[in-house]
Amino acid sequence: MVGFKVFCMKSIGIILNPSARINRKKTADIIEELKDIFGGSAIVCPTSDRTEIPGVIKDFHKKGIKLLLISGGDGTICNVLTSYIGLFGQDQLPIIVPLMGGTINMIGADVGLRKNQLSVCRKLNEIINNKEKIPITERGLLEVNDKNLSQSNYGFTWIDGLLYRFMLDYYTKGAGVQVASMLAIRTILMSLANSESGIFKQMDSSVRIDNRELPNKKHIFIISSCLKRFVFGFNIFNDQPKPGISFNTIYMREPYLKKSRHKIPLGLYKGLKSDDSGDFINQAVKNLRIERNKGYIIDGEIYEHDQETEIIINPGPKVNIYSPRGEKELSI
Repeated sequence: MVGFKVFCMKSIGIILNPSARINRKKTADIIEELKDIFGGSAIVCPTSDRTEIPGVIKDFHKKGIKLLLISGGDGTICNVLTSYIGLFGQDQLPIIVPLMGGTINMIGADVGLRKNQLSVCRKLNEIINNKEKIPITERGLLEVNDKNLSQSNYGFTWIDGLLYRFMLDYYTKGAGVQVASMLAIRTILMSLANSESGIFKQMDSSVRIDNRELPNKKHIFIISSCLKRFVFGFNIFNDQPKPGISFNTIYMREPYLKKSRHKIPLGLYKGLKSDDSGDFINQAVKNLRIERNKGYIIDGEIYEHDQETEIIINPGPKVNIYSPRGEKELSI
């Protein structure tokens, strides 16, 4: 009876970002193909910018959407989740299906979604038609509070410093594997040259982890994430956070980078342990506070400020994500 309900009623909502890499050239064709795959069981809504998302979310919620498919990059997913939680709270989230439409697709890759969005949709539709349970993986969200913004933002990964500037260059130069490789090589060369300007410029800010103020006032970068793997699939984290309770955080200062740069390549594939000096921290935390921040990225969405701001990051709600290698299954 549950499977029949999903098939006949519009219980699948699809938000499509026409500007996303995968949708940019053939938006109308993509929309028609998505409609053909799901027939009458799905609503497809293109949104040209983030201001249109709340109206779509309200309509989906009113119709009782159980599966929320997001055709766009990681930044689009961040905007959709932030809007949904802001409107209806933490307990109203449907199952999320990332459709791998961006340049990096870190969220989808983390839960095992490797194929293109149409292939993902066909497989999902097959599961629904066969009245099977939906395989899902549970992840936590970050709740990011910026004193310069009126509401909290929700996402899976937050970065500042070197990696923030790296990603700015990555998006500015057109993204893609070749761009990433070029920038990675340049970053390594600058590191070997002990460059302290540009991408390696230190962040002058106070940092508190779990209400403990770190003694040093400068850092190279901070990463906080609820995902198991970082961008490009790198396995950089050294701890196992509990969704909704804690999240991974990596904090690096210049002395550690200079002393241990030979370890960095290994650290991309096997998370390095925290350093006794306090110049490198890699652990699960429950609260992070950064003062005097002027720029950061949440899941590909860029936030730049002319004035310094204070950032407070806490564990956000849990979210169920459709995953071929699901940790458990849910009926809808």
